[in-house]
Amino acid sequence: MVPVPKISVPVEFKHYRPISILPFLSKVLERVVLRQFSCFLSSNNLLNPLQSGFRPSHSTCSALIKITDDLRKAVDDSQLTLLTLLDFSNAFNCVDHDILLSILRSLNISGSVAEWFSSYLSGRRQRIRADDIESDWCDVTAGVPQGGVLSPILFSVFINTLVTVLKFTSYHLYADDLQLYVSCGPGEVLEAIDRMTADLEAVKTWTAAYGLLVNPTKTQVMFVGSRYHLARLRNGPLPPVTFDGVSLSYCNNVKNLGLHIQNNLSWELQVSEVSRKIYASMHGLKRLQNFLPYSTKVTLVNSLLLPIIDYADVCYPDLTEELLDKLDRLLNLCIRYIFGLRKYDHVSTFRNQLKWLNIRHRRNAHIVSLVYGIVYDPNAPSYLTERFSFFDSTDRPQRSSRNLIFRTPEHNAAGYSDSFTVSAVRLWNQLPLHIRQSQSIETFKSKVRLHYLQKQNNQLN
Repeated sequence: MVPVPKISVPVEFKHYRPISILPFLSKVLERVVLRQFSCFLSSNNLLNPLQSGFRPSHSTCSALIKITDDLRKAVDDSQLTLLTLLDFSNAFNCVDHDILLSILRSLNISGSVAEWFSSYLSGRRQRIRADDIESDWCDVTAGVPQGGVLSPILFSVFINTLVTVLKFTSYHLYADDLQLYVSCGPGEVLEAIDRMTADLEAVKTWTAAYGLLVNPTKTQVMFVGSRYHLARLRNGPLPPVTFDGVSLSYCNNVKNLGLHIQNNLSWELQVSEVSRKIYASMHGLKRLQNFLPYSTKVTLVNSLLLPIIDYADVCYPDLTEELLDKLDRLLNLCIRYIFGLRKYDHVSTFRNQLKWLNIRHRRNAHIVSLVYGIVYDPNAPSYLTERFSFFDSTDRPQRSSRNLIFRTPEHNAAGYSDSFTVSAVRLWNQLPLHIRQSQSIETFKSKVRLHYLQKQNNQLN
């Protein structure tokens, strides 16, 4: 086992993540078992549909779309939402083997499969190696090995029953990240706090029984709503949400699965964080700018910088023009790095040479590509597929002989019109029919890219 730092300057054991170094043949065998076990879970609908961790066609992005659109819908209905993000401490290392095996047997797996999993989990030994120093061997009595192929799906099965104790709040899971939220009218804030506290108490009882531990000091709580309703909250002190006897302080912003969410659903902090990361990464790349060939610089930007700009961009299509321009300048910074341009040199010609879309068209292409996967991928999250329906059919559509036009979801205010769901419907319906009828995701993405490149060139001319 090799300790990997969680933070830049680790000083305590808890600042490290223990990653197991497993034999190659073991991982090959685990991969075979994973394929069969995942198929068994999927075909029998044994995993919670609101668990997005380590599942085909699910991701942090799909989870964030669900959360942010639910928050926007509450704002659209003139409601506030109390959001709580729970932090489990060393969750993978605390899985009780006996409880996990009992859960597996309850899924009606065969006796031989149960024996295989028992053999897989038990009898493990580990030691820690740091540089040339090694610890003594010790027995592993709990946990699933971090770095194992099967570990994520086993943890998802283990935590699957947690949500059965939740009575008053909505929730979403991404592996061991649990998000609880409850919406209420402006006059029902105290009741919402009581409901959240009650479900947190139920979570505490469950985690104590199952051997997991929630860290209250890292648990984040925030009210989300319109500026008007948030201002009314500040007129008097609010009773705190409590967990395990600890009063949780209210935040103005939280970091959820890598996305910075502010209590009024503005995105200045998220864009500032993207900008900070880009400039920090660019600082290191600049030193080699004059020594690297063009192709290498393109590869570096595509692999190191653009993923920072693109991450979860579909979750905040309601950016202001000012923030969009700020992201566009970051994209221009990447272009200037590739071609060695000065700060105020125009980049339009060079962007065309790279065949890059500007930030607005780039985000739109990501949104409609994600919609294509939601509609046609059988493994797509049900909590997203249920948001989209075509005018001419309630069933999964064919790609030909239809207009493939989505119904626009009902909404009251302008805020929800900029949600992912409504924006995706609007952008999809604006695509030419031959693009909507594409027979594969690769063909669809290629046609979408050409479509937006043409629109971009027409706007420049």
